[in-house]
Amino acid sequence: MVKKFFTFFIFLFLLYSACYIDMPHSGLLDPENSFGKSTVKIKCYDRSHNPLPGVLVTINDTITKVSDDFGYVSFLNILKGDLKIRLSKDGYSTLYIDTILFSGIPLNLVEYLNFIPKVESSYVYSSVRKTFDVFDSLRFDVNFVVKVLEKDSIEDISEAFIYFDFGSYELMKVYDDGFIKCSLNFNKTNSPLNLYDLIGEKGNIFIKDSYQESLKVKDLSLIRFVEYIPTIISPSEGEEFFYPYSFKFKSEKPYYSSYLNLSIIDVNGVTIFSDSFSIMDTMFVYNGSLKEGEYRFVVRVYDLFGNFSENSVTFFSK
Repeated sequence: MVKKFFTFFIFLFLLYSACYIDMPHSGLLDPENSFGKSTVKIKCYDRSHNPLPGVLVTINDTITKVSDDFGYVSFLNILKGDLKIRLSKDGYSTLYIDTILFSGIPLNLVEYLNFIPKVESSYVYSSVRKTFDVFDSLRFDVNFVVKVLEKDSIEDISEAFIYFDFGSYELMKVYDDGFIKCSLNFNKTNSPLNLYDLIGEKGNIFIKDSYQESLKVKDLSLIRFVEYIPTIISPSEGEEFFYPYSFKFKSEKPYYSSYLNLSIIDVNGVTIFSDSFSIMDTMFVYNGSLKEGEYRFVVRVYDLFGNFSENSVTFFSK
């Protein structure tokens, strides 16, 4: 009797085991299956919604893959349970994700990484240029500038200020040749000090993006203030000029001067010619053709500290 019962018990056990092994198992119906596995797929983008290749994606500090050219990465046969996912790429804020993977249920994520803004350059310069108003006067300016590399967008910079002992000012932001230029202009009408007194005044710049990444530039100050403009000898203001166009000029106060930049600009503001010259040059002959009409000849002198002085005249090509 005992032998028959034992044989019957073995038969039931084998039958149950066979049914469990042979029957298709769905993790969707049994998320608590201790042997359950699933797939993790992640698409990586920057804040401008561009696919982000080269992102290191690590799961539970054990498995790491790199996103492809389309910002895509996938992991197969990941055990169900708690997942700690880390996304990292040089120049971007590291992103941490805590989530749960259920058996048989693929996990699909779309994630955006924030670019950390970087200072490309920072400088202060003064300038003086001739203005053509009713007074035919000179305009003096002092500019504090920081160029920032920010791949997300100009809107991503949420704060941009410069702090002096005499007050704080918000910086103006514009795109400039692949960078974002944050700048402050002081002139005679808006400066709290005499412009000349800005020499040595230290400005501390603070910039922050909308994801709380920040950068600082300390002790930005003006070294020298320029006061004199170059002299244009020929042509004179409003003169009719004929081919070949022979321009004559000289630089005032050349001791600190570094180089000249000469430009010819048409009445629509289009630059016809622009190039750099030695500070010792006093004449330039333009052999190109100019249509009849109004033009402006501009002489700009740069010094060793990035300051510049500028003079210009209007002439008419004949």
